Amino acid sequence: MKYAMDVKVNLCPIFSNLVHSDYWEGPCRVGPIETGTPEYEKRLGKEQFKIWTEELKANLDLTRCNIMDPIYIEFNESFYVPDEEFEKLLPRNHEVDLYLITYRVPGIERLNKPISMINLGPTPIDLVGYYRDIGLEAYMAHDYEEYNRLLTNLQVRKAVANTKILILSNTEQTPASVNTSTYDLTKLFRKYGIRNNRIDFHQIMKYYEETPITDDIRKEASDLYQGAKKSDVREEYICNDLRYFYAVRKMMERYDCNAFTTPCKELCASRLPWENKFVPCLCHSLNKDDRIPSACEEDLAVWMAMMMMMYLTKQSVFMGNPVLVLKGSKKPPQLGMPNLLTQAGQEFDRDVLEIHHAVPTRKMNGFDQPEQDYELAPFTTHGWGTHYHVDMNENEGQVVTFGRFNRQGTKMMVAVGHTIGCEFRPVYCSPAVYYDVEGGAREFRQALAKGGYGHHQAVIYGNHVKDLQELAEVVGFEVEYFH
Repeated sequence: MKYAMDVKVNLCPIFSNLVHSDYWEGPCRVGPIETGTPEYEKRLGKEQFKIWTEELKANLDLTRCNIMDPIYIEFNESFYVPDEEFEKLLPRNHEVDLYLITYRVPGIERLNKPISMINLGPTPIDLVGYYRDIGLEAYMAHDYEEYNRLLTNLQVRKAVANTKILILSNTEQTPASVNTSTYDLTKLFRKYGIRNNRIDFHQIMKYYEETPITDDIRKEASDLYQGAKKSDVREEYICNDLRYFYAVRKMMERYDCNAFTTPCKELCASRLPWENKFVPCLCHSLNKDDRIPSACEEDLAVWMAMMMMMYLTKQSVFMGNPVLVLKGSKKPPQLGMPNLLTQAGQEFDRDVLEIHHAVPTRKMNGFDQPEQDYELAPFTTHGWGTHYHVDMNENEGQVVTFGRFNRQGTKMMVAVGHTIGCEFRPVYCSPAVYYDVEGGAREFRQALAKGGYGHHQAVIYGNHVKDLQELAEVVGFEVEYFH
């Protein structure tokens, strides 16, 4: 599988050296004769080129970018780059995502590629302002820390454009439980480069039938069972959920996809889970911990937020239903919802936000960090339907960022929360995590409704509001910060 997160920005450094044809002093040039000859300027430039090349290797984030062979270019006081110098750029121009220049490269705009500078002086303000005004993508940074943030955002944008989602759908315009799912798949392709295969969810059963429960699956089920701090699911049922997971992965490979979603209500109504004793929950959790954006209920609005967050932070993401727990209540009324959702065990002295779903992950601290402990719980009262229980309040007061795109796929609402509790419920959508929301839980829910965003929230550890705002400028969406 081609993981979207593995792509890198192809960065081409250009060192441009202004070598004067003779020595003189004037309104833009001063210095003794020994530092102003063509020979001296040429020699100094090539020495600085070597130093700069090594400096880039030592300071740039090589997890986000691939440094192409740096190019040295000379021009004189005609301020025109000779064709033979310019031609050094042409052979690999098609591979370049971003040029990094040290100084002016007159005529580089003809290559129609993004341009950047790291510089404390006036030149980048002038050049970047000019390039942007004529419609060219250009960026400036004052230091390597700032520049690496730019590389991160450009790498995320490239990863998004390398994402293809498998949508196992009921093939209605919107899923039954998520009217606010981002619906215009053509727009997502045109705006972000996101591709898709949208296929009738019944087709997964062909792959399920072709995925027998092998010794490897039994061993993986046993390892999950043995590794859990507690398990209320039998290993035979864990095997069924792993079988579904591997069927999905086979189908993703078949269609060259690296992201996933499927509906819940429609899948449930088909009785396929009932007949085969599986739910998609563990599949989503395993996908996300394997760096694959994977969303419940065919909800592309939360999937968009999940994808941006995962690619940006290299952390796994929880998603769930946002419920208001009223001040002084243990049982928030949920008209029209299953009674199972009302069994809040904690009571609070203010309104708080509860987010519950059966798709927690174990790598919310980061894909390169140790996995969190877990329990295994059944989704159904009959004991089947495996999902994780992960304590998302193991670090009391954990700061989180909430996110969700709007129905149009053009705006993302973000908010900051503080974790105040986590409960495991015996069946159905669990765990339930409790948060104080900066700006108010009640007000946040109103903003989601009035703004046309909808319900499911992507939840990620840490306050990443500023990071997402900077990302939005590069990728091309808006951020609405609720606070």
